[in-house]
Amino acid sequence: MKTKLVAGVFVAGLLMSQHASAEIDLGSSVPRTPYDTYLTPVWDVFRKLGGTDPDRATVEQLVREGRGFRYVFKKEQPYVPQLPEQTEATKSGDCKAKSLWLASKMNCRKLRFVIGKARAGDAQSHAWLIWEAPDGWLVLDATNYSRALDPDRISANQLVPTYSYAPGGKYAHAVGAAARGAKYGDHL
Repeated sequence: MKTKLVAGVFVAGLLMSQHASAEIDLGSSVPRTPYDTYLTPVWDVFRKLGGTDPDRATVEQLVREGRGFRYVFKKEQPYVPQLPEQTEATKSGDCKAKSLWLASKMNCRKLRFVIGKARAGDAQSHAWLIWEAPDGWLVLDATNYSRALDPDRISANQLVPTYSYAPGGKYAHAVGAAARGAKYGDHL
């Protein structure tokens, strides 16, 4: 029975891999995450998001703009994202700030704020967005890249999600959970 299930999942994965969104780990819904107390700015931005569906060219331009912002990490509040207005005014921020700024500029509810590792095994966590574009999910990391990334072009060891947050929920990701082990507390 177990062999049939694994084979069925493998075949289903092969069939789905023809579509870009199949390469994104969307996780499993959870009632809470270790980061919940720090993400008030994320939920504030999510509440304000409209129902627009930006085109890829607009999103690509926003990612380039965010990539051009100076990287500044604030040690006094390592887990709390800076507000998008401050990121805009100073043209600076860390990965959380750039991701939240990008989400606010996109004004789209079809996205997730992701916390994970830029590379598997990294000690420090990283934040980025995933966006459900008209032609499938894309990865938006304005800290490290100047363009949207197709998930099927990203190594399994890159941009490994641990938790993600959408306007309608919170998600834990199996691959990131395995990578983080039993510990929590690394800064973003």
